[in-house]
Amino acid sequence: MKYLVLPSLALATYVISALLTAAPSLATSVITNLDTHTTSNLDSNLDTHTKCELEAGNLKADYTVTTRRGFTLGNSTEISLLRYNNTVAHQYPKVGITETWTMVRNKLIKPVRYFDKHERAIEYQPGESIHGRIEKDFSFRYQLISNTLLNKMTLERSEGKGCMRIEYLTYQNNKVDMVLAWLPELKLIQQFRVIEKNTTREWSLVSVDHNLNLEAFFESRDKYKATDYADIGDDHTDPFLTNMVNQGFIEAGASGFYDQNGNAIGEGHRH
Repeated sequence: MKYLVLPSLALATYVISALLTAAPSLATSVITNLDTHTTSNLDSNLDTHTKCELEAGNLKADYTVTTRRGFTLGNSTEISLLRYNNTVAHQYPKVGITETWTMVRNKLIKPVRYFDKHERAIEYQPGESIHGRIEKDFSFRYQLISNTLLNKMTLERSEGKGCMRIEYLTYQNNKVDMVLAWLPELKLIQQFRVIEKNTTREWSLVSVDHNLNLEAFFESRDKYKATDYADIGDDHTDPFLTNMVNQGFIEAGASGFYDQNGNAIGEGHRH
């Protein structure tokens, strides 16, 4: 099952009340579009909650991320979110990098960074500290926004039904304003706008695909030549490792992650 989502909103305003007015109209049109084009191959005897859980756990969602400073359009990038069983991937087509996180024993998170153009990978051990930071919140990676932040947001209203039910949420503090159109059953951002200082960052869901061969996607990367992160410093003969040793996981500049207080993580640098 694959369906398209309507394009992103026009240029953002800087008044939160105006954002609240704009977001519902966008989301309503998206819901209509999705309801019209969605079909399901799942067992018709399954209840709605079970169907939604199965769909949420195995999918590819394509996003466009745009950054504006003032009223000037800035950078734009694409990110694909892929879920397959207990593994989630963020794929950055423009730079040829895929990052994955696997939940191990429902406790530890194992990160891997794939360089698709070179068919190489850097592996980290589950729970390993990467430049002083340990991955602890799987929801961050699974849905591009943490459950902790979601729980702090204010629900303005909701509409739709089944897997396409949509919620409109907001969050404010003295540094940031956030407006979110959220698909809770699929655990997907539909539209997420963050305004801080003179900068607006916006995530727009472009399409969702449930028919992609996800097993093949992950298996192909498992065949890359992999190096354990702990061994990189011991090998000075591999030019690829020499070039990659100072590169880390892509964070706020590309996919944009925020902590429970709405603060950008990794802004201005990379791990």
